[in-house]
Amino acid sequence: MKSLLISALSFISLSGSLVVAQFTCSPTQPCDIGCCTKFGSCGLGPDSCGPENCISNCDRKSDCDPGWGTQWSTTESCPLNVCCSKFGFCGTTSDFCGNVTVTPPSCSGSSSSKRTIGYYESWSNTRPCDKMYPEGIPIGSYTHLNFAFAFVNPSTFAISPMSDGDPALYTRFTALKNTNPGLQTWISIGGWSMNDPDQPTATTFSDLAGSTDAQSKFFASALSFLETYGFDGVDIDWEYPVAPERSGKPADYQNYVTFLQNFRNALHSSGHNYGLTITIPSSFWYMQHFDVVSIEKIIDWFNVMSYDLHGTWDSTDKFIGPFIAAHTNLTEIDIALSLLWRNNINPDNVVLGLGFYGRSFTLAEPSCNTPGCVFTSGGDAGACTQSVGTLSFAEIQRLVAEGAKVTTDTTAAVKMVTYNTNQWVSYDDADTFKMKIDYANSHCLGGTMVWASSTDDAQGSAASALSRATGRQAISLLSTSQSDPITSCQLGECGQSCPAGLSPAQRSDGKNRGNTGTNTGCTGSDSRLYCCPSDDMPTCTWRGTAPFCDGKCHDGEVEVTSSTSGTGASCWTGHKVLCCLKTASDAAVSECHWSGSAPICAAPFSQADCPSGEKALTNSNYGAGGEQPCDIGSKSFCCDQPPPYQNCDWFYHGGNFWGAIPFSCTGTCPAGKSVIATDPTGCFSGYGAFCCDNPATTNDPLVTDFRRRIQAFASDPTCQVGQKHYSREEIEGITTQLERRTTLNSNDLTLLLQQLSQIASGSGQTFQQNLMGQDFDSIYGGAHGLRVANISTFYGDWPNMDRLSLSESLMCLGDDATNFLSDYHGSRSQVCVNSCPAASGGSSPSTSPTHDEFFKLNGRAIMPAFWEGVAKLANKSALLERNLGDSEHVTNTGPDGEPSWGLMVEAIINGNMRIEYEQVILATQGTETILEVVWNLPVGNGPGGIDPNYQDENPGDAQTNPDRYVVFHFHTDHITVREGVQRPGIHAVVAFHGQDFGGGGRPRIDGNDSGGRNRRARVLNCGNNGGDLFWYPGEFTPQDAANFGEWAQLMTRFGNYMVAQGILTVDTYTGSTRGQLQLNAVDECGYQRFNWGTWSQSRQFQPGSPGQGPSTGGPSTDRGPELDDDGV
Repeated sequence: MKSLLISALSFISLSGSLVVAQFTCSPTQPCDIGCCTKFGSCGLGPDSCGPENCISNCDRKSDCDPGWGTQWSTTESCPLNVCCSKFGFCGTTSDFCGNVTVTPPSCSGSSSSKRTIGYYESWSNTRPCDKMYPEGIPIGSYTHLNFAFAFVNPSTFAISPMSDGDPALYTRFTALKNTNPGLQTWISIGGWSMNDPDQPTATTFSDLAGSTDAQSKFFASALSFLETYGFDGVDIDWEYPVAPERSGKPADYQNYVTFLQNFRNALHSSGHNYGLTITIPSSFWYMQHFDVVSIEKIIDWFNVMSYDLHGTWDSTDKFIGPFIAAHTNLTEIDIALSLLWRNNINPDNVVLGLGFYGRSFTLAEPSCNTPGCVFTSGGDAGACTQSVGTLSFAEIQRLVAEGAKVTTDTTAAVKMVTYNTNQWVSYDDADTFKMKIDYANSHCLGGTMVWASSTDDAQGSAASALSRATGRQAISLLSTSQSDPITSCQLGECGQSCPAGLSPAQRSDGKNRGNTGTNTGCTGSDSRLYCCPSDDMPTCTWRGTAPFCDGKCHDGEVEVTSSTSGTGASCWTGHKVLCCLKTASDAAVSECHWSGSAPICAAPFSQADCPSGEKALTNSNYGAGGEQPCDIGSKSFCCDQPPPYQNCDWFYHGGNFWGAIPFSCTGTCPAGKSVIATDPTGCFSGYGAFCCDNPATTNDPLVTDFRRRIQAFASDPTCQVGQKHYSREEIEGITTQLERRTTLNSNDLTLLLQQLSQIASGSGQTFQQNLMGQDFDSIYGGAHGLRVANISTFYGDWPNMDRLSLSESLMCLGDDATNFLSDYHGSRSQVCVNSCPAASGGSSPSTSPTHDEFFKLNGRAIMPAFWEGVAKLANKSALLERNLGDSEHVTNTGPDGEPSWGLMVEAIINGNMRIEYEQVILATQGTETILEVVWNLPVGNGPGGIDPNYQDENPGDAQTNPDRYVVFHFHTDHITVREGVQRPGIHAVVAFHGQDFGGGGRPRIDGNDSGGRNRRARVLNCGNNGGDLFWYPGEFTPQDAANFGEWAQLMTRFGNYMVAQGILTVDTYTGSTRGQLQLNAVDECGYQRFNWGTWSQSRQFQPGSPGQGPSTGGPSTDRGPELDDDGV
């Protein structure tokens, strides 16, 4: 999604400059705009274009009619109700409008918390690093997620995937609702590239909007698509109707309205409550072609692309030029939104676009690095996004962490970074998100949307910052639908009975025991009942004695609400509290409390602080509503994180009221929400109500279902032959693959893996996910040595691998998880060395321990305390063998009949495999070097004449495309001297099968893992690239490794073998007939890193050990990006 070319501000600047006196002409130099007069000036209207004065271009007309007659203008009035200047141009400044201004909507409150929409780029899992699969989205921060994009087939007008792998992602994307059912997942159709003039889909939107026959085909396809994949709505991203440079046609203006109305009717006819939205640009140039007034009546809301206001495209715009400017700017956004206010668009139907990315430039002069300075090109491509002129939030955060210079423009609400001498990028972070959210709230906007949730970092830092800015904290996406059973207690509405499925809680105090309730926020004799499920009913009592009340609940009770009277005499000071026995249905209530005591609750114009570990969900002068009011400051509603109360807002008429503060307040909540607090502030009569979705509880149906699944899996924690799926093959057909399981059915196992992958992600967590995580640890994790924290750590080791694959690999270990994880972590701690303690705050290189000192000090490398304890429990004789693609263990073959990486290494060391080639490769992210070593599998009677013990057994094309090779990738950071010997420092090793050579100018073994055949075995990871730990093959002797674990022992033997055979030495990388790489100067750690120059891979060669002759040839610039996608 991108909104390019002329921004709202540049449009106005353009229009403001078109004053007649500013342009001159002659018979040989016509006017750029307007008619040329005999006086040598350019202008429009009868004085300039009339026959008595005009000498050229006399047929030109003005944009609008300032009063000189419609024969001299294209249209009588300006699009979007902007003003017509006296020169016949359209604009919005005082030059055009004089003293006439537009009053924007104005509000107090948090209207923008209503919706937080995240777009997910379907290609984000194909990046070489910073990959994001659907399960990695911090879903607790969003109310809606839009999958970007699907296309429309230009021949059949059916919805078609943007790439072949997208249908598999559709199911994973919508499956996020299996953990978060309040989340809505939408499909976004279109995008910038669909209308590119060189694409077959360039005019498809125009053709669709202009043909009822095409629409009938599209609607049928759309309804089938939504039903098949479980999407909740459609977002149309047509960029852009009418505009000729975007393949538009004049008829698009009216046809778009007709198409949307017909589409809405088709969606309604389905019997589902499908949503419909469109994106609109922030520039007048493109927005003028949208009939926003008519469209607003049809759709649910507008998603405003209030980003990409500037970029490298400015350099070709003669009215802007090659001058750096931020891609987002609150001043320009305000001008753009004024186009909507001119047309009386309801701000609740407007969603403000924010960017989790930045637009970058290369400065012409490094010393000139502020907006307005000249740029020569887009900024250098990021290592992960690999797009000139664009950096993701994650990439920018790394630049900032490395010390790049950051400045803030508080007027524009944007930050700017100068880095690498002549590079410049603008972006948003927590500070500027808050500025924009404050603006959105003050203008009553109905939400925010993000391009893109998938450019966030792995921790969800941008989403977390946005959530803090909206005040929503971790917004719940788990509120139950109306058809779900209600499993939590809630306060009812004044004077009404409890909702269906709930009954009044009973009082346990006094003689007249009866229904529990409160009159807080009600008028007359009305009261609110405290309503709970009948199968989990607490008893309640009011605590605090009048007249000097100091109500406090006892241990084992939860505080529900407060009142100055309760059911008895009124308090002169303080207040009473309604206390109920803590049960599953009201346990969540104990997660929050009010902080601050009247009359001085906090500093002036401030709210009370929350204890450490809690955050304020809202604030109020009256606390829950029945307390003594604050004279100074306000009370804070403090909750544990994530909070049990979700999707909250203040309501005054049962729904948000924008504009002036309402005078007569009803204190009611919208359907599906319950009141948490009331406050009369700002109301002449009645109360405002703070309303939230019902809190999740331990008997929440989703939590209960998850508990059932994990209990069933715990009774039989194994994966049968052919059952593994996510780590083995394409996602489609998973149900068939999993049907062999009897203890846990296929659908439940699929859901379990998806839920677990979300829970272990650790970002954007919701209260319900925390409950699920606790259940997982107590039911399964503790018994099998596989807690949520362990899974999360494993994710961190392999940040670019599919988390579903990682989860499945770990779960299928069953009882052997403890052994695997202890051996896995033990191997890293035993063979990975910190050769530069100074880099992590330790001693300088000159005082770092030698090899002998290392073992004298440690005996072995230090293992983390948790894994030290686990290792003592591990029974090495019980290690299960696993397959190469999952690498859970090192020995022999697994129950699927598939080989382990350890089996491969043993065969290599024993001389049973012949090297096909070695090759040095610059990894696709351009930041590290990979040594690729390919061995031929041993011969035998299997497919292709290979020993079947070394081949995967289950692939469907095993006979026609058999495994013939095993490939090892050694991710190498540097060369350094270790004990007098130069050795390569390796931070990760992966292995995979290969079937044949791929194409290209210099063929290599095809290691593309898109189909699952060549999935990576996670052999070793000393830490993420750029860390402090490295493996130096050949450094440890067999005697050193005698006390190592099995995994580390085999790695030591493997390293020693490769060094002895000349496979893995310095000459491998730098030899004149081998890698031919140059080394940079020695750095402060004693490291020499590789200088690739303009090359990206070496020629293929053989080891240079005795008896083997090296091949000849030089480096190559050929590269196969998909071949090096190792997930490291």
